[in-house]
Amino acid sequence: MKKSKILIALVAVITLVTPMLIHAAIAPGATFTATANCGIYEGAVRVSASNATVTSADNFCDRGKQLRATAIAGSAGTASVSFTVIDATDTNAMQLVGNVNIGGTSVTVAAPSNNNGGGGGGTQVQQPSKPQTPQNQQNQQNPQEDVNDKRSDNNNLASLAISSGKLTPAFHAETTEYRVELAATVTSINITASAADAKAKVNGTGTKALEPGENKFSITVTAENGAVKTYTIVAVVNEKPLVYTKYNGKDLGVVRNVKDIKAPKDFVETTVKLDGKEVKAWKNDAMKITLVYLIDEKTSEKNFYIYDTKKQMVTNIFKPTAILGNNVYLVDIPKELQTMEGFKYGKVKVDTTELMGWTFKDKAFDNYVVIYVMDETGKMQYYMYEKTQNTLQLYSKAAPVTQESYEKLVKDLENTNKMQVICLGVAAVLTVVAIVAVVFAIKLKKQVK
Repeated sequence: MKKSKILIALVAVITLVTPMLIHAAIAPGATFTATANCGIYEGAVRVSASNATVTSADNFCDRGKQLRATAIAGSAGTASVSFTVIDATDTNAMQLVGNVNIGGTSVTVAAPSNNNGGGGGGTQVQQPSKPQTPQNQQNQQNPQEDVNDKRSDNNNLASLAISSGKLTPAFHAETTEYRVELAATVTSINITASAADAKAKVNGTGTKALEPGENKFSITVTAENGAVKTYTIVAVVNEKPLVYTKYNGKDLGVVRNVKDIKAPKDFVETTVKLDGKEVKAWKNDAMKITLVYLIDEKTSEKNFYIYDTKKQMVTNIFKPTAILGNNVYLVDIPKELQTMEGFKYGKVKVDTTELMGWTFKDKAFDNYVVIYVMDETGKMQYYMYEKTQNTLQLYSKAAPVTQESYEKLVKDLENTNKMQVICLGVAAVLTVVAIVAVVFAIKLKKQVK
């Protein structure tokens, strides 16, 4: 019994050290499943394989989504499948971060061997009945399989919740890593969870004390057969700001810990004076923009803000965003620009991005949306979005033409052309009549003489 415990502990340690390796071997030609979590990244996915042939795979990464690929193992050795997000968007910082490898799965491929010596005894590599994933390898400790074991191996959670803040990504039974950002005033958090199987046991819930910075909590689910899965919550408590400023009636504090903050493209680190104190900032000389990173303590929302170095004050929010392949920056639209004749101002949706903009009051233009954002040069631009074609283009403030209005315009032009022809005809007739009248008058005058 003691030896078994030591063996299981050793397997658990090895699994944690090499989370990408599946230790149970499979035979050449066997099918296995590879997975990876998108986490905070979004974008198209490239799937790469070594000593394996991919037969099917997910091709796009959404925040919090788990990717899957099915592959056939090659010859004896190691077969692996990895996932790379191409031109990935970091949804936390809302900026492009290039290609990001988000992991994958490796398996050991061993050809079956027969040993006819020793009275006909032999060893055979067993193909696992269930494909393993990186999450399973890192978070599960499976006891030795027993074909006669009828106990449940369900170690999933049915729910996971916290008393303050919002988990990112949203809870899903197959997602094991979560993050939440909390205001500096939050000193504790209550974690609640329930198992998907009534026979499974959940540990790690309850009220947890918090310290400034990262706080890591583990919630374990032990299935009836002893299989364990660990869910992790990283609660980040923001350090209380030492410098504050105001913007749009809100009190905003300068974020103290910015070591993991990625500056927007082409912005370099600098310092500025805010409320008489020196704080970290970022500048782009070409755009003539300086940014500071602030937090709204009421909502715990962090954002970049435009800082006027001459007036020494915050003048606008600055959110890097990618919309249909265009890198733009969302800013607050001044009140004097929010009212436009023929438009209604409010929240709109462009592709998958929600922002403030305009819709046409004329129902004939229901498919169109107008937005006002900053381009990569720092210039404010109007763009028009067309929903049915999912296209975005610069907008000149000229109303789009619908098919119905176009047909009416053509008909009006045709009627105008017809009227011009009639007028020309009448003018020609009148001209001829006038000429005849003049000739007749001249002849009549000669006859009188």
